[in-house]
Amino acid sequence: MRTRKHTQAIQIVTLVLVLAVLGCRHSSSTVLPFRVTPVEKKDIVVEDGDTFLWKGQRVRMLGIDCAETNSPYHKGNQDPWGTLAEDYLREQIKYAKQLSMIRIEQSDRYGRWLAYLLADGENVNAKIIQVGLAYETVTHYGKQGLDKYAEECLEAAKTAPKPEFENPAEFRKRNRKN
Repeated sequence: MRTRKHTQAIQIVTLVLVLAVLGCRHSSSTVLPFRVTPVEKKDIVVEDGDTFLWKGQRVRMLGIDCAETNSPYHKGNQDPWGTLAEDYLREQIKYAKQLSMIRIEQSDRYGRWLAYLLADGENVNAKIIQVGLAYETVTHYGKQGLDKYAEECLEAAKTAPKPEFENPAEFRKRNRKN
C-alpha cells in the first residue's frame, strides 16, 4: 500500500521527466521572434539577387541563394545569372505599390538581417525561385520560424525550372579567395 508521500513523489518525478522530454524536443518550425517592417523603395539599394541595403542595414533574403556577382570574397562571377537575379529583384521593387519586410530578430554571422521581402503581399523570395534565378535554401537552413514564407519557397522550388547555373554555395567554395 502506497503512502501519500510516496504517490506525490512519483507524481513529481513523472512531471519532471515529462517536462524534460518536452523541453528537449527539437522542432524545425520553432517560432523565433520576428518583425514586420513597412519598406519604402527609396530606402532600398539592391546589392545582388539575394541581398539589399535598407537604410544602410544589409539584409540577406531568406530561403534563397542567387548566382554570384563580382565580390571581394571570391574569384569570378556567375554571370549572366547573377546580374539577371539582381535586375529581377530591382524590377520587383520598382513596380511594387507596397513593400514590407518580414525579418527574424536574429542576424547572421556577418551581421546581416535575415528577411523575406513582400511586394504587394507576394513573397519576392519565392518569385525569384519560380523564375529559375535562385536555389532554395530552406531545406538546408530551416524555416526560421517563418513557416508560411518558407513553405512558399519550397513550393516554388518544386515547380520552378532548375537554375541553369552552379549552386552558388558550391561556386563560393571552389572560388574562395584566401
